[in-house]
Amino acid sequence: MADANTSHEEKFEFQAEIKELLHLLVYSLYTKREIFIRELISNASDALDKMRYLNLTEEGLKGKDIPLEIRIELDKNHKVLSVTDTGIGMTRAELSQHLGTIARSGSKEFLKQMERATQGDMNLIGQFGVGFYSSFMAASEVRVLTKSHREDEPSQMWASSGAGSYTIRDAPMGRRGTRVELQLKDDAGEFVEEDRVREIIKRYSNFVSYPIYLDGEQVNQVTALWTRPKGDINPEEYEEFYKFLTNAFEGPASTLHLTSDAPLSFKSILFLPRKNLEKLGMGKLEHGPDLYAQKVLIQHNCKDLVPDYLRFIRGVVDSEDITLNVSRETIQDNAVLRRISRHLVKKVLEHMARMMEDSRDDYTAFYREFGRVLKEGVTLDYENREKIAGLLLFNASSLETEDKLLPLKEYTNRMPEDQVSIYYLTGPDRRTLEASPHLEMFRKKGVEVLYLYDPVDDFVLSHVSEFGGKPLKSADQVAPDELDKLGSEELQEEEKPETMAFQSAFDALLKRFQEILGDRVKEVRESHRLTTSPCLLVTPGEGPSIQVQKVLSMVDKNFEIGKRVLEVNKDNPLIRSLVELNKEDAGSLLVTQCCEQLFENAMLVEGLVPDPSQMVARIQKIMEKAAGVG
Repeated sequence: MADANTSHEEKFEFQAEIKELLHLLVYSLYTKREIFIRELISNASDALDKMRYLNLTEEGLKGKDIPLEIRIELDKNHKVLSVTDTGIGMTRAELSQHLGTIARSGSKEFLKQMERATQGDMNLIGQFGVGFYSSFMAASEVRVLTKSHREDEPSQMWASSGAGSYTIRDAPMGRRGTRVELQLKDDAGEFVEEDRVREIIKRYSNFVSYPIYLDGEQVNQVTALWTRPKGDINPEEYEEFYKFLTNAFEGPASTLHLTSDAPLSFKSILFLPRKNLEKLGMGKLEHGPDLYAQKVLIQHNCKDLVPDYLRFIRGVVDSEDITLNVSRETIQDNAVLRRISRHLVKKVLEHMARMMEDSRDDYTAFYREFGRVLKEGVTLDYENREKIAGLLLFNASSLETEDKLLPLKEYTNRMPEDQVSIYYLTGPDRRTLEASPHLEMFRKKGVEVLYLYDPVDDFVLSHVSEFGGKPLKSADQVAPDELDKLGSEELQEEEKPETMAFQSAFDALLKRFQEILGDRVKEVRESHRLTTSPCLLVTPGEGPSIQVQKVLSMVDKNFEIGKRVLEVNKDNPLIRSLVELNKEDAGSLLVTQCCEQLFENAMLVEGLVPDPSQMVARIQKIMEKAAGVG
């Protein structure tokens, strides 16, 4: 127990957000409160990592002979659990800074979301910077006694009951390190039972790199798993190591164990997670494997080891080629690190490709979580663009349901020999796309089309340009002459000749469309791609598709969506009737209204919203005419 004498005591109020967070933890989220032991051991391990680094890189540092260890003591009589480390320790200012504020922005909002959920997912606590505060789930009071490694800094005690304030005062402590004492609540007596605490340590903290003593007996296996040969490690050990690294309760989606001796020497264990925490709405998390140099931790979450589009990767990288005196500020300029990063990216992409081939269901589940993150690589990593594109999955017209997905390679492998391009179309869902007039000719000729439901997909594929030597084209931009060549010869029907009189009347209707729509369209022309629909809008030339333009317009308010071409189907019954009406009365109001309405119908199909007030009034007039009251 800590000495109770007081000296130079100050009382502080928690920030408002801390008060709310503590209230949520203590009164709303009691699920698996045993994790507070994991969090305190994790904090102790971090303090020891920092101390080991200083011991190796600073000359003349005192206390190098102090063993780096964690000791847990249980006092059944007083219901006190304590966790002591011989790490870097804290000053008075650091105590207030670290224990008086939430470490990660957004933690309070995260916990509020979990409170609203049907069951709190408390295994995520440590990933959002609120690990220390989990102590109050089991403790009525928490005391932190600490002495900084700086010789001129006095030892201090931080204490709080979690009720809204805390105190800091001078307090004696024999040597460098930190001791956290928990005065347990009446219903938390299990946490002074040795067997129970031993089981918790083995479950969550067995891979901590320092000895953990429970009432004087070591209970964990101090080992650097990544230094052992792959053949000596079983799947359960990989899974437990992953859980230790990530504070997760479930195992990884996949594991990659790498060893390289030349031209660089490094060892690494990397994991693909099962769940994307960013989907909880917390924004980008700290990412990157932990970087070690000869088993000495250099940096947690070293984002320079993997690019942003692989930020879901977790694990460790240990290299003998990285010097221990490299600082956090200059590490990104380290040439060795850049070479390791290139090698890791190559191996990770290859691993994901094998996973997609060998375990499609597992890869599909992983892709549903992280696919959108992976897509960022298509626009950011030119060197690996086609490899990343090969890892993307899409729904397609040939698949039975929207849930089925396939990669681009599978699409190209079953393309007919005469099909020169990969075709895709973007829309909000399968039902909408299947009703799109753009697919009529593809459907008639039995040509498969990829269905893209994510608004960014069209933008992503516009950067891919081609895959496997085949250009990627949006179905709304395919030239009519290319469509004519699709499919078998028996499906390449010759156009039925029209009488010169009808063709002349149809051309007159096209001219009427152009006069009515004016500069709202680039051109009005006869369609050679429609089989049933009266008309549709297509994007001219080789510019960006309409979906890409819509994304650009959302990013840049000054971006204007380009004018499109209206194609009209002369075989459609409605169009043929309009041809006759226009021939009889070139100034017919009904023809004008129908032309306007057909154009706006085509806009709606493309996800473009016309003026609703004008559309409603026009539809009503057309209905009145049809009902004989107008």
